[in-house]
Amino acid sequence: MNVDEMKDVREFRAGAPKPDRARLAEGRDRLSSAAGRGRGRRLRADWRLAAVGAAAALTAVAVLASGLGGGGHSGAERTVPAATVPGSVKELLERAASTVERADSPPTPHAGQWIYEKKLSASPGIWPKSKAAQPEPEPQEHWKRYADPRFENGKEGDDRSMRERLRFLDELPDDPAAVLKKVRAYYPSGKGSPESEGEHDMGALSVLFKSQPIPPQALAKLYRALAAVPGVEVTDHLVRDLAGRDALAVGHDEKGQKVRREILIDPHTYQYLGDRQIVVKDYKHTYPGADDTPDRPWKAGDLMFQNAVLATGVVDHKGDRP
Repeated sequence: MNVDEMKDVREFRAGAPKPDRARLAEGRDRLSSAAGRGRGRRLRADWRLAAVGAAAALTAVAVLASGLGGGGHSGAERTVPAATVPGSVKELLERAASTVERADSPPTPHAGQWIYEKKLSASPGIWPKSKAAQPEPEPQEHWKRYADPRFENGKEGDDRSMRERLRFLDELPDDPAAVLKKVRAYYPSGKGSPESEGEHDMGALSVLFKSQPIPPQALAKLYRALAAVPGVEVTDHLVRDLAGRDALAVGHDEKGQKVRREILIDPHTYQYLGDRQIVVKDYKHTYPGADDTPDRPWKAGDLMFQNAVLATGVVDHKGDRP
């Protein structure tokens, strides 16, 4: 990795808490996606480096699909729908769980197949900002092996193949507290991690929500476990995701927290739409050891990392589309 790439990685984490194992595999998704778009060799990043819904996900059939909307990716959140969200977070997520668990389970992929995903992603960008306008994010397509031996049986640290993740989900208990206990063990915090239990739970669950094709019964258990996370709450109005879709935002808040991680859910089907991180408290992010990089100010309401899943499916070959 050259100096410019290292700077990209450092800037990419602007404003995020200090990394440890509990920052999870989303860093893997971002960095491996960048590598897949022509950076040459594959970027290796474990947790220390980088801070689907209920419909039947039939083989080679997309689970999620949506037209793109006008959601921006920088600055404060833009116009949101006026609709209010009734009920408590526990009532909402129980309603979501009860809805999705009635769907039939999708066929299990087999070794040799690929998991296809089309999504929008946005990050804060390089700091200090250049004078040139930052382009709007464009949809990106990704293919991952369902059964990848490089990420199984303890290889590559805490990163796991989709096969291992789906096996883990199939074995989740019914009790939400027991689910959270297993999730914490599956994605443990690093030694001396500064994050709270609630922050860690949100990070771990955000990775598992990205599993594909997720069985409806497992998704229902994740929703009920999400409702049991300490400090979890639902935004009292609908928001718009990066693709411009209406969404329920379920996030974690506690005293002293600067950034809120949110799981975004379709308000009608209760399908998982994506996730995002939003600043909840004004602060400045510093760059120790980088004397040439000024502090980066953040304002409450600024959107940081955003991901919007547009389509997923299981295909037989890399490059195939559902």
